[in-house]
Amino acid sequence: MASYLKYVMPFIFFITFNFSAIRAQGLSYQYQVCSPNKFTPNSTFQTHLTTLFSSLTSEASNNVQFFNNTITGTNSSYTVYGLFMCRGDIPSDMCNHCVGNGTQRLSTHADCTLSKAAVVYYDECIVRYSNRSFFSTLTMLAGYALWNPTNMTNQESFKTLLYDTMNKTADEAAHFPTGSKKFATRETSIDIFQKLYCLAQCTQDLSPVDCRSCLDSLINFDLPNCCAGSQGGRVYYPNCIIRFEIYPFFRSLSTAPTPSPAGLVPPANSGGELCLILYASIISMAELRFEL
Repeated sequence: MASYLKYVMPFIFFITFNFSAIRAQGLSYQYQVCSPNKFTPNSTFQTHLTTLFSSLTSEASNNVQFFNNTITGTNSSYTVYGLFMCRGDIPSDMCNHCVGNGTQRLSTHADCTLSKAAVVYYDECIVRYSNRSFFSTLTMLAGYALWNPTNMTNQESFKTLLYDTMNKTADEAAHFPTGSKKFATRETSIDIFQKLYCLAQCTQDLSPVDCRSCLDSLINFDLPNCCAGSQGGRVYYPNCIIRFEIYPFFRSLSTAPTPSPAGLVPPANSGGELCLILYASIISMAELRFEL
């Protein structure tokens, strides 16, 4: 599916990680998008949203990596829809922790408080809710991209390899039927010294066709506009995500996570903090309308 989204507001994104917080939480928050349309404080909708968040966190504690739920009101304007999707390679305790953090952030963050619809992106999970049903519906709004500012030296050959590998990863992820985990990873050699690592995932409520369409839009439109020649990049949308790096970042489904090679992560400063300078772009700022 051809994407019509435009990249706006490119900026240098400074991320400061506090090591103690990383050890305590083990999560990598990325971004959130919240509807400007607000509900009334202490309303039935707010009560239902609280109930929805409780159901999401409860289900995440049951070793579930994808779940959607509807809290129905006597009036359709009080009905709230929500879901979470955890990355396919993370352990259940991290999924549970991520969903808990996501619902808390959507409940308390100043930008999201009282919003009728919102989505929050972590590297480990996506949490989303709306006053309109969005289940099994492809949503190409409210995207987010993040990439490494360091480019590969062999740009053209790397791009060819990246698109080929990412498309194969997307084919594998989209191959699974509706209701199944649509997640795939792949690695391939760049040269005798380096490897390329790719990941693709869709929400389980999408059909295989819609999943591949979502990933195709990210690979063929968003990726060339943000990060195809970079040493790493990731693109998030409510229904699908892609990521690539030149170091192993995903976990084997049967083993513990592979650590990043030495030298790829900058050393901490004396204050115990790590500063990474990455480029980020909010995709389609003019299109943040969840109620469509």
